[in-house]
Amino acid sequence: MTTRKLKTGVVGLSMGLNHVKHYQQLPNAEVTAICDIDEVWLKHVQQTYNVAQAYTSLEEMLAKSDVEAVSVCLPVYLHLPATLACLAAGKHVLVEKPMAHTAAEAMQMTEAAKAAGRLLMVSYNQRFEPAMQYLKRYTEAGQLGEIYFARAVWRRPFGMLPEPLIERATGLYSRNWFNEKDKGGGVGRDLGAHMIDLALWIMSFPPIADVSGRSYGHFLPGWVAQFGPQYKADADDHTVGFVRFENGASLQIEMSFGQHTDHEVVLNEFYGTKGGALREAGQTLKLFGEAGGNHATTTPRLPPATGTTQANFVNSLLNGTPPLVTPEQGIALMRVIDGLYASSAALKAA
Repeated sequence: MTTRKLKTGVVGLSMGLNHVKHYQQLPNAEVTAICDIDEVWLKHVQQTYNVAQAYTSLEEMLAKSDVEAVSVCLPVYLHLPATLACLAAGKHVLVEKPMAHTAAEAMQMTEAAKAAGRLLMVSYNQRFEPAMQYLKRYTEAGQLGEIYFARAVWRRPFGMLPEPLIERATGLYSRNWFNEKDKGGGVGRDLGAHMIDLALWIMSFPPIADVSGRSYGHFLPGWVAQFGPQYKADADDHTVGFVRFENGASLQIEMSFGQHTDHEVVLNEFYGTKGGALREAGQTLKLFGEAGGNHATTTPRLPPATGTTQANFVNSLLNGTPPLVTPEQGIALMRVIDGLYASSAALKAA
């Protein structure tokens, strides 16, 4: 096992700020370069986190810095060109979720990584939560039997719709791409990417038979209009769907940025032939099955949280351990999201 430090870079210092923090907490990694188009914010992050090199251009960072691997933390529509540029420059890539704007783009990124002989990993940080780590081991041991149905839900009440402007230490900045369809915004890609990934992962990514869905955008346009006419919102604020798999299993999906409801709900449910499981944010993991001929609910004792996507990425590169998230899994997820939107568009056109 090597003890050297991997030289990492981060492009996009909104979501990327967490990547900087996580890399700096690792004994086997160091952040040697950062990149962002906002020069004032870039200098602030550089000084606050003591990063040696800072660039306003990704091309310049790739040409001049000594980074070996890059976290791509840009808006979704920029994941493809930024990832391809990093791979062409011989860098390994950890790309933020969702992997790309479409499954076709995700495939292009995957093929480029293989051609370059470089690691490409997607940052699905919720896989590292203790409840999900425990549940993955539990299902792999066959404790649920055959999982035939699952639910993935993340719905929010009003007051949690994405704001186009966010305040940070150097002032306001626009993050309205979350609300713009052509930039990869929308709840299906944002919240859906996390929850659908968890469901597919626990189910071991069975081949997809078909996807149906319906997307709605009733509230985002009026919400965003309050902040000024320069901001548009044409992405979905509520998306529901259903996935059928070739093995006969199915997955129900519901994602919402804001709706007429009481409180936020974040959950994954799994129903198997031997037992069931419920993971809900803020609650203890619950496992359902039979004990002594009676139905029983257990709440397993979970270990403390360990590991991050950044640690897994770095360890995969330095020690040759398999990454927890593969690009092929990222493609499968994007096929579900593509299917939700395509189905909804077909219904609207009918």
